[in-house]
Amino acid sequence: MAEETAAESVLAGGPVSRKDGIWVETGALGSYSDVEGRENEILDELKKRPWLDVVREKYHKSNPWLYSIITDRGRGLFLEMLPLPQEGNFLDVGSGWGQAAIPLAKRGLSVFCLDISEGRLSVLREIARQEGVAPACLCGNFLTYPLAAERFDGIIFNGSLEWIALGHDGPVRALQEQALAKAFSLLKPGGLLYIGIENALGLKYVLGSPDDHTCLPYVNILDFDEANARHRQQRQDRPLRARTWTLADYRRMLEGAGFAVSEVYGCFPDYKIIRDMVPLSQVNKWLLAGRLNWEEHDNGLPLACAPLLKPLYKALAANGAAELFCPSYGIAAVKPAGGQS
Repeated sequence: MAEETAAESVLAGGPVSRKDGIWVETGALGSYSDVEGRENEILDELKKRPWLDVVREKYHKSNPWLYSIITDRGRGLFLEMLPLPQEGNFLDVGSGWGQAAIPLAKRGLSVFCLDISEGRLSVLREIARQEGVAPACLCGNFLTYPLAAERFDGIIFNGSLEWIALGHDGPVRALQEQALAKAFSLLKPGGLLYIGIENALGLKYVLGSPDDHTCLPYVNILDFDEANARHRQQRQDRPLRARTWTLADYRRMLEGAGFAVSEVYGCFPDYKIIRDMVPLSQVNKWLLAGRLNWEEHDNGLPLACAPLLKPLYKALAANGAAELFCPSYGIAAVKPAGGQS
């Protein structure tokens, strides 16, 4: 009943129906699965055993990177850096396995998990139940899901803004900007936005490591039309729908949506499994002090360019430029108190 009341308080009407405790958007565009569509099988196991045991058995050996993504504390470490309120509504866009949503709910916040996959949300609900919390689960596409204006105190895009164009036609950046504009309208004045995302100019990408989303080198450094043409050529004519940008791009996109950027962090080795989250103003000093102790990776695999990274980071830091080449950023922004939706 508490979940139902919470969900109803943020919905704006429209084509949404309740199904097995999840508010599902009719005709939502897009799809995503990191477990090859086996969510129902996982859910059956979760109902019998502790969730950590199930995940360990299924993925610790067969897919250690996915196992880390699901279980590693660094996935939600960014929460410790944010000025979270003691109460309020938080929307977690692309909530996955609940790595951010469940810790937020344990802090006493009202959490709303929005994900395109109903199966993933069912898994999340069972994990959350075992953890003693009950976030409201919303299934649909963020760009079209009917949510009421100024209902949220915080919105999180941790690894989801780059994918926001999935299921939609049109320029990827314009759709990402549309998502940020919608987030602005959903936040209360003074509300917090957090984005965890790769840097298109991340040093490993400049050195030729493949992009995390397309597995192609240099694709996010190229002009979008050229990157899209290369993606179509190498991916059976499928258009490029996932895209990351540079720090300057992220600032322009956020400011264009009305946000004030309050803090940017360099995330090492990346935002997915954070080991160090360094305020951007301190990145050069931090690198020069030899504080970088973590190896970067290609979705968990070693990088060919790994031996070059530390000396190059130090050289960039000595020239006051290393913050532009961080592997990932954690970006905190605020809807100004006078902001209008």
